[in-house]
Amino acid sequence: MKLMKPIDEKLDRLLRAAAKAPPRAVDEIPLGLETRVLAQGRQGGAEDESAFLFVFLRRAVIGACVVLALSVAWTLTRPASDGWGDGASLAQYERQAGLNP
Repeated sequence: MKLMKPIDEKLDRLLRAAAKAPPRAVDEIPLGLETRVLAQGRQGGAEDESAFLFVFLRRAVIGACVVLALSVAWTLTRPASDGWGDGASLAQYERQAGLNP
């Protein structure tokens, strides 16, 4: 006598019952379905709806790369000191120098 878990016993019973069942006959597919599938295949199938999204995203990435390249070029061609922050940094230095005795 072998000891089996309750789940194993249920599975064993299910598999034995499935083995005793007669095989099911496979029906042929309906003629209308076969005709529709063949007609759609001849048409080339439905157009891919994600193609528009792919084109849009590709153009967006190209635009972002152009903006990035222009930003880098502008940063590299700008002079190191264009006078924008000089007054603020000088005032900050004078304030700190005034606090020290």
